[in-house]
Amino acid sequence: MEEKKDEKQLNSTVEEELDISFLHDITLKLTGEVGRTTKNFIDILRLKEGDIIKLDKHIEDYLEIYLRGQLFAIGELVVVNEKYAIRVVDLA
Repeated sequence: MEEKKDEKQLNSTVEEELDISFLHDITLKLTGEVGRTTKNFIDILRLKEGDIIKLDKHIEDYLEIYLRGQLFAIGELVVVNEKYAIRVVDLA
């Protein structure tokens, strides 16, 4: 845990020492992953509206948050203003 704290302090120091203000308005896509599964091609062809696809995660499991395809953080599913959201619990 101390290592993460040191890393966060280092990140703050780097931002203070470098002028990266020109990067502040760049938009990056984050993806929250609820779970995964695999299906045979024929099963995918047979999918229809109303079918249920079971995933590998339990409802209480943490979700992965990806930035440009790389694991960025771990979080938990919450609802904010009637929309799904993810509360970050740890940075990867």
